[in-house]
Amino acid sequence: MYARAAAGGPPRRRVEDAWHEQREGDAIRTVTAVATAALALAVAVVCAGSAHAATLPSGFQERTVFSGLTNPSALRFATDGRVFVTEKSGLIKVFSNLSDTTPTIFTDLRTQVHNFWDRGLLGLALDPNFPASPYVYVLYTHDAAIGGTAPRWGTAGATDDGCPTPPGATADGCVVSGRLSRLQAAGDVMTGAEAVLIEDWCQQYPSHSVGGLAFGADGKLYVSGGDGASFKLHRLRPGRQPPEPVRRPAGRGRRHADGPTAEGGALRSQDVRTTTDATSLDGAILRVDPATGAGLADNPFGSSSDVNRRRIVAYGQRNPFRITMRPGTNEVGR
Repeated sequence: MYARAAAGGPPRRRVEDAWHEQREGDAIRTVTAVATAALALAVAVVCAGSAHAATLPSGFQERTVFSGLTNPSALRFATDGRVFVTEKSGLIKVFSNLSDTTPTIFTDLRTQVHNFWDRGLLGLALDPNFPASPYVYVLYTHDAAIGGTAPRWGTAGATDDGCPTPPGATADGCVVSGRLSRLQAAGDVMTGAEAVLIEDWCQQYPSHSVGGLAFGADGKLYVSGGDGASFKLHRLRPGRQPPEPVRRPAGRGRRHADGPTAEGGALRSQDVRTTTDATSLDGAILRVDPATGAGLADNPFGSSSDVNRRRIVAYGQRNPFRITMRPGTNEVGR
């Protein structure tokens, strides 16, 4: 399903909602098929052991390319043959080629990342002109409230994080946020400080976290994020669940999520429809300037005074865990 993010107009149609289950594993394998005049190569991140049970179509074969990884969540090929792989915990590793067995640690973001259930370092993209433009983009669950300091729930440098009770993962929930950042490469390692382009995406529950990154043919960066809500409830109701925090300017506090104007729970993904308060990015797909994270003037809401509203090209999403671009276009699919 694709949604066009055309300049000067709204998406052609909203991407349909779907439940996406994150697939984790300890190896990256290739599945190949030899045709008459070409070799087709597809790369998949698979569950440990699950790929061995799969029955491949005639003419395909499987081989392990990279092993020894812990929950690899995304990978990107550079034009110079290097392969960048993220681990859900916050580690980014660089393999010099498909034969490399000893990757270099590009950077370690584990302190900043909340690696819990569906949360973690999930999105990765390389600048379209990489390595001439030496920028690596990451999208991850930040272990802090919006504007806060990590770690809030986890431990500095830890690979796995938790959510204590109270508040409880599926009760009150451990509130965190999301970050889109640009990292600069110097060879196989990061140089300089992390440049945070966007910090938003209020997330209360452990699913429907941040999503994916992709560059369009227009050179702009497309970003997806879930609604940060419970996968069991459509919204929160007074007396059934405690009030849920929603994105508000400092000092405006919390409120119950109920009624036609409520913006808590899954309804947060429609926040763009109310203009009396600041817009959140939960449950939206964004189109932004990769250098600054700002929305583009030719986005559907490009003339808005709200910085987040200007970024949004599609909304009402539940859990757009992965996005992709139709080749050669600016059409987003998931």
